[in-house]
Order: sequence, then C-alpha cells, then structure tokens
Amino acid sequence: MSVIEWSEELSVGIDSIDQQHQILIGLINDLNTAMAKGEANEMIGNILLRLADYTRHHFSYEEKLFEQHDYPDTARHKRQHSDLIDQISALKERFETELSGSVGLEIMQFLKSWLTNHIKKTDKAYSEYLISRGVS
Repeated sequence: MSVIEWSEELSVGIDSIDQQHQILIGLINDLNTAMAKGEANEMIGNILLRLADYTRHHFSYEEKLFEQHDYPDTARHKRQHSDLIDQISALKERFETELSGSVGLEIMQFLKSWLTNHIKKTDKAYSEYLISRGVS
C-alpha cells in the first residue's frame, strides 16, 4: 500500500538524487504497509531505523554536492536536514515507548508531508543551482 507515489513532479532533475528520493519513498511505503498490516512493532521499528539511516546517507550525499559546488544556501538546508533527523528519531522513540497506532499515523503523515514538501520546494531550489553547474 503506497502512501507516496513517485512522479515526475517529485523529480529534481538529478538522477542520483531522484534515485535516492525513490528509495526514501519506498521505505516510507514499506513502513505504511507494515503499519497497515499490523505487523510487529519490532518490524516497524526496524523500518524506522532503516529510514533514519538512509536519510542520513542521502543528506550527507546532498551536503557533499553543496560543498563541491559552493551552494549559497547550504547552512539553511543542512539545518533542515538536521531537524528532520531529530524529528524522525523523536518519533521513533515515541513509537517505541507508546506503541500506539496514533503515533504510527502521526509518523506517516509527518513523513509524507515533509518529504513531498521538501522535495518540491527546497530540493528543487538547490537542483536548479546544481544543474546550472553541470550536475546531472
């Protein structure tokens, strides 16, 4: 069961980043499926951990590109990355302690909203800059 479908509207025009975004979307969809099926909290916790780890990997990749190409809005974008990692960690912790379906729903709504809004606004802004510097 997909909560986010990949579309060209989510493409930032940089293949490596689009592929990473698709993996993040896949992990969010895996999490949604596990929650919808009522799978064990341990399995859901494992998906949340994989999501947090892959998110860190993806953000590190983006930030290296920012540094290589002197992206002028690097500091603000890094702050957004750091905030998301903190929020995912806090939601994972809440899920583990409360084991509540409402926390799961909150996690899904947050991840869907944050990822789609972040890609469509913030990431598209840096992608234009990076593409103009030859990143494809």
